[in-house]
Amino acid sequence: MTLDKKYRENYLRVTTILYPFSGLSHVNPDVLAYAANRGTKVHKICEAIALGLGEIGVDEETKGYVDSFKIWWEKGVDFVEIEKRLYCDTLEITGQMDFIIKDIDGLAIVDLKTSSKPSKTWKAQGCAYAYLAKVAGYDIKHIYFCHLKKNGTIPKIYEFSIDDSFFLAILTTYKHFFQKGSA
Repeated sequence: MTLDKKYRENYLRVTTILYPFSGLSHVNPDVLAYAANRGTKVHKICEAIALGLGEIGVDEETKGYVDSFKIWWEKGVDFVEIEKRLYCDTLEITGQMDFIIKDIDGLAIVDLKTSSKPSKTWKAQGCAYAYLAKVAGYDIKHIYFCHLKKNGTIPKIYEFSIDDSFFLAILTTYKHFFQKGSA
């Protein structure tokens, strides 16, 4: 049974669940907003490239990240889904992954990152997306995070193992400490 969109608007987002564990609360809010805006612009451009629409909106700030993405993309990525939002009605959570691709072993989740350094929350985020994909009927074999480089060089690919229990433990912890009505 699919629940209506209005009800799903109240679902916890994966990024909300992971935020308290990210260390981002210690970063200047203006710096965070600037980085988030840049990341959104880069994602939109990369999405357009993946859809075959070209490099729409590239500017000096995004050029290096886009060039880095193109190095990965030009290896012949087989996209199955682009910017796919998935839901788990049982846990009332949602997450939007950048790509589901087909690689040599089957389906893989790919998330693009534009941060200056890796985050400890990436594995949990990938595991959450893999869990949501499994609930939606995708047989995910791999989780990849594609860390785009500001200078346009080869992106660093991080691979994480699929571990439902890892994310579910974080979700339980989040609900215990941050949701009203939790004991």
